[in-house]
Amino acid sequence: MVDWDKVRKEFPISENSVYFQSAAMSPLPTPVFEAIVHEYRKLCLYGDVNWTDDMARFGKLCASLAELINTEADNVTFVQNTSTVMSLLALSFKNQVKKPFNIVSMKDEFPASTVGFEYQNIDMRYVGPVDARYPVESILDMTDGETLAVVTSQVQYATGFRQDVRALGQELKGRGILFIVNATQAFPYFPVDVKASSIDVLTASLHKWGLAGHIGTMFFTTTEFREKFPSPIAGWLSVDTEGGSFIHTDKNAPFRLLISARRYEFGTFNLQPLLAFEKALDFIKAIGIENIQERLFDLTDYLIQGLQNLKITVISPVARREERSAIVCFTLGERNRAFVKKCAEKKIFLTLRDGNIRVSVNIFNNFFDIDLLIDVLRTFG
Repeated sequence: MVDWDKVRKEFPISENSVYFQSAAMSPLPTPVFEAIVHEYRKLCLYGDVNWTDDMARFGKLCASLAELINTEADNVTFVQNTSTVMSLLALSFKNQVKKPFNIVSMKDEFPASTVGFEYQNIDMRYVGPVDARYPVESILDMTDGETLAVVTSQVQYATGFRQDVRALGQELKGRGILFIVNATQAFPYFPVDVKASSIDVLTASLHKWGLAGHIGTMFFTTTEFREKFPSPIAGWLSVDTEGGSFIHTDKNAPFRLLISARRYEFGTFNLQPLLAFEKALDFIKAIGIENIQERLFDLTDYLIQGLQNLKITVISPVARREERSAIVCFTLGERNRAFVKKCAEKKIFLTLRDGNIRVSVNIFNNFFDIDLLIDVLRTFG
């Protein structure tokens, strides 16, 4: 049995506000904050001395994340953000695919999933939602013989709809279509099996639910994908030195990129918060992924019931648990903005997304937090 009051005490933010904005960025629990301070103190006291050991720790972190999504460590690394991932893919597709092609995505996608492709003038086709849902059949109906890939979020940021990525991935594999998943609003609370879901590329920006701030984006690719679609850019850390010197220093001499996902580590990056993410991952695992999911469902059940009791329109599809996430969106019509402002005055922090009110619950929230929100709704004129 998880002591949720004890978990809550690890989040100082819960002492001074009601925070329902984890889908924008999660706050730090105290152990992670202390781990970040520790890593920067090492940098302060020792400079670059620990860099080699820290890179080895980074490799172990990637291995831990790989285990969560059922893949090998060599398939996982980090890049700056999801927009960087999609831009890399767009450039690679343009370089490698010589015949006309299109990419299918969802109309509700966060722009990080789509701007990189549109900027390269790739033919993008968008599936419209059906009652805030994206049925697998609707997505498949949009594909054709020239569809190279489907790009979708595992959880939609503006509605909380959670896609059945396993069913969709298996259908796409049978059609020879690449499957690219943005798991930013799901991972690590809702990890996906990339093998069972036939996912070719997965990205997850971890400042949402990773409890460690802006640490970048987990980036998974299959070996087959990397072979077929080489990275369109490279840097000194990308190069395979084949057991020779640490750095490829020859000029105008042939070289090749690493076979593993490390080919996307173009140069040095900010290791300190990434290493602190080890503590965040340990913190999450100690609570238990399944326990976290049940807690999120309990909290959102309570919120949804409160909204329905007040006859408030819930935008998120909530009838099926398998389609739900930590996000619940609702609307008061033209009063949405005023309501969010009123809540902020009472230190209850929500956000507007696609014109609706978005509530995102987390493991530090409790039922009293939701009662406070419902009380404001009840009295809001």
